[in-house]
Amino acid sequence: MNILSRVLCVTAVSLSVTLSSSVAARTPEPPPSRALQIVEAVWKVQSLSFAYSGYATVYSCNALLDKVRVILQSVGARETLRIRSLGCQDMVTHGRMEITLESPVEATPENIETITTYDSTQELVARVRSEHLAGAEEVHRFPATWKTVSMTRDRELKLGPSDCELVEQLRRDVLPRMSIRVQHDRLRCSPVFGNIGQPQLRVAALVAVPEQH
Repeated sequence: MNILSRVLCVTAVSLSVTLSSSVAARTPEPPPSRALQIVEAVWKVQSLSFAYSGYATVYSCNALLDKVRVILQSVGARETLRIRSLGCQDMVTHGRMEITLESPVEATPENIETITTYDSTQELVARVRSEHLAGAEEVHRFPATWKTVSMTRDRELKLGPSDCELVEQLRRDVLPRMSIRVQHDRLRCSPVFGNIGQPQLRVAALVAVPEQH
């Protein structure tokens, strides 16, 4: 190969590399994956009291409990959710209840330690019932993901303007006890002028990934 041929060959290679680099620089990066972001989670059991006090809406006892149940299950509460009414009779604007729920929390060392730290009452009950209290390595782990739940748009919740006070009070007293991140909160409940529009609350809730059968 003479000198001229070598020069032309090198020039062609350089030009090819330059064009390839230019095209690569202009090629946009692929969009981020929309696949579910899975985290390892464990069930956290909690017992708490909730007192509803409304003015704009009258519920039957069963309707009030059903509303609370549907809302809590939509944001991650397990099917084992138990709600016990305290002294509710007929149609009410006020109601007290005891709630026992299991909901996902991320399987961090801190959460695992909290779940497997038992008080003297729990240890005594376990001995009487001959039950085994799980240690850190025995706690059941499962996949969970952060799900957006809109109290306004989720039709399965069947919430209307009359449910604003109930959503507001659950937002204040119960939801902070669960793995929930508030994304949009424009709850404006008015017992005097009435509630206009559905409850404006959107959250990201940690929920268990459904098992594949």
